[in-house]
Amino acid sequence: MAENILPEQSDNLRQCRKWFQAAVDGGKKWRTEAKEDFEFTAGKQWTDEEIKQFQTDGRPAITINRILPLINILSGYQRLNRYDLDFLARTSDDVELCQVRRGITKYIMDRCDYDAVESQVFLDCAIGGLGWFGVRYKFDNEIQDGEAVIERLDPFGIYVDPEAHELDYSDAKFLIRAKWVAKDELKQVYPEQAEAIENNFAVYDSVEEDGETRPDIDPLYYSSELQKVRVVECWYREHGLRTIFFTADGQQLPQEQVTPEMIQSGMIAGSQDIPTNEIKCCVFFDRTLLEEMTSPYQHGEFPFVPMVYHHYGVGDTPAGFVRAMKDPQRELNKRRIQTLHLLNTSANGGGWIEEGSMTPDQESEFERKGTLPGHFQKVMAGAITMGKIREREPTNPPNAVIQAEQAATEDLKAISGINESLLGVDVPSQASGRAIELRQKQAVTHLAVIFDSLRRAKKRIANLLWGRRGHAGIVPQFYTAEKVYRVEGENGQQFIPVNQQIVEQDPIAGTIVRTLNDLSQGEFDIVVSDVESSTTQRQAQMWSLVDAASKLAIPHELIFETLIDLSDLPKKNDIKMRWQQQQQAQAQQAQQEQQFQLELERMKNADFRMQIAFKDAPLPIQFAMAAQAGLIDRSIADYFLQVMVQQMAPQLAQQYQQPQTPPPEQMPPQPQM
Repeated sequence: MAENILPEQSDNLRQCRKWFQAAVDGGKKWRTEAKEDFEFTAGKQWTDEEIKQFQTDGRPAITINRILPLINILSGYQRLNRYDLDFLARTSDDVELCQVRRGITKYIMDRCDYDAVESQVFLDCAIGGLGWFGVRYKFDNEIQDGEAVIERLDPFGIYVDPEAHELDYSDAKFLIRAKWVAKDELKQVYPEQAEAIENNFAVYDSVEEDGETRPDIDPLYYSSELQKVRVVECWYREHGLRTIFFTADGQQLPQEQVTPEMIQSGMIAGSQDIPTNEIKCCVFFDRTLLEEMTSPYQHGEFPFVPMVYHHYGVGDTPAGFVRAMKDPQRELNKRRIQTLHLLNTSANGGGWIEEGSMTPDQESEFERKGTLPGHFQKVMAGAITMGKIREREPTNPPNAVIQAEQAATEDLKAISGINESLLGVDVPSQASGRAIELRQKQAVTHLAVIFDSLRRAKKRIANLLWGRRGHAGIVPQFYTAEKVYRVEGENGQQFIPVNQQIVEQDPIAGTIVRTLNDLSQGEFDIVVSDVESSTTQRQAQMWSLVDAASKLAIPHELIFETLIDLSDLPKKNDIKMRWQQQQQAQAQQAQQEQQFQLELERMKNADFRMQIAFKDAPLPIQFAMAAQAGLIDRSIADYFLQVMVQQMAPQLAQQYQQPQTPPPEQMPPQPQM
């Protein structure tokens, strides 16, 4: 077969082929089990051999699919309990950028219909134990622009390093995506390799025409039934060392920026070798290399995100909810078939017929039509009245068979942990609210593992979009142009400009160019918040506190913030902030009202004291007070005041001239004679 392998690339291609073969061998058990898991969920629960045997035995191959409704309940619960991504700023300067990142993330997810993608990956994981997200940047040549894409990947098309130890394959040496591709499609994607593709397919076609079996045509890479080749996309880590140089002033320079002149002049103070971890990709089919490159993404991770359920590391096979339910489902189907077989065979219980009760023709007719409904059979005269023909009474199916079927149905619910109370259906009318809550809580606790896996997967998706310190994600790397995005915000739809250049004039620094909402800047912590529709432990505590407060007559303002903390309400921090602002405004208003009441009381007291002083004062003083208040002319008040002074002056002078004699009780004691 023709090969398209360059000498310097042959070693990498051979290594990738070995990795692919190892991944195929290591994943055979999971693929066999997972394929059967999906078939059981879809209702294909009998093998072809079993169906043929049932037909031979005259039994129906009945399937009572009890797995699908349970999976539907689980899927519905996931759709009603979405996880939202949130960004927490590390500094006060990044608060606005935090809001921008939240809006851009929601915009990206809305554009790629992320909710539908997430639900499908969740189903893959719930059924087969393993689901995969793909996170990449898609460029459109027609509009010369691109966008981030989050998609669901076929779990049977992903091949994992069998020596990965971490439960989420984060330590995998390689991850491989493989799919079957037709010749025309392959030539369209790789036009520069059109000749090599034609040569390989020519070999495939000649072998099929001749009917030969050639060992160099590997069925792992070519399917004669599909007329397609399997294209392998191998992403792998390459570890190495990179030398960095230090200048005299402490700056770091990569090796490619250092010149011999810089070393001779003494500008370089030293160097250090640091480990590197590069992600590379090799695309090939069979022995034909199509493309080899360093990963186009700067985040330094594989562009695949797994969602894993019931996986315990090396040597273990991931399993979903269906894996443990297949045996009870098989038993249920077999019990139902057995029950129907007993009913069918015992509907005509048979009986006893003496010889001579029928003619040969009557016996032949009885053999052909005796079991048909409504058939009347002729017999010899007197055969019935003389008791020569007796019918056997049909028997009912044994109770043990029916009870075993019911037990298998209950086993399905017990094994899966999914019960109808999870969504509030099939609840007895006499059941208490506490009993219903406990049943719901039991189911939610059983499902916590898979939802925790979904939370981790969504956080890894956010990390691929935004990156981490020193490693830019897809958005900072590719979303560099100045644009305006329409996103959903707290006040409905709003427009957010990003990477906008603003020119400012500073009297000292002069012209300054600043970037508004720079998507490549800022430090953030990514968290995944959940809004659950069922009662959680915090919600139970919240309602207990509400009940206690109502019975003890505790003022609501004392416990409101605690209730918000215990709730699972979205944006509860905003609710608390608005509540605190309202409480502060009410406190300020109450303080102002109190000050107003005190001032009003002071004015009333002052007015009262004025009224008393005016009433008790002499007439001229009253005139003076009235003039001061503007009630009469000032000259009139002055006239009466002068008259009063003239009248009282002689009396005051006479009192002043009289000797001052102390009162008797205050006279000093006289000496005794």
